[in-house]
Amino acid sequence: MLNTATEIQQLKDAIKEHGTVDGNGNYSVSYGILFDKTANILEALNGTLRAAKRQKKVAFDAELLMMPRDKDVQVVLIDA
Repeated sequence: MLNTATEIQQLKDAIKEHGTVDGNGNYSVSYGILFDKTANILEALNGTLRAAKRQKKVAFDAELLMMPRDKDVQVVLIDA
């Protein structure tokens, strides 16, 4: 089992790899794409997202992201 720091780094890498740069120069990716692309590497994507949000590494407009309801919610990397 990976530790939180390793999982957050994998999350950040996935956002950079699969996302696009927004008007503020931050990487951004939809939750649906992130969910699909990290299914094999991050077992607890929501837990990793919540930990990363608490550490101010990412931002998104929801308490908890759920598929398919939140597939279009943007996850923004604020600490590359």
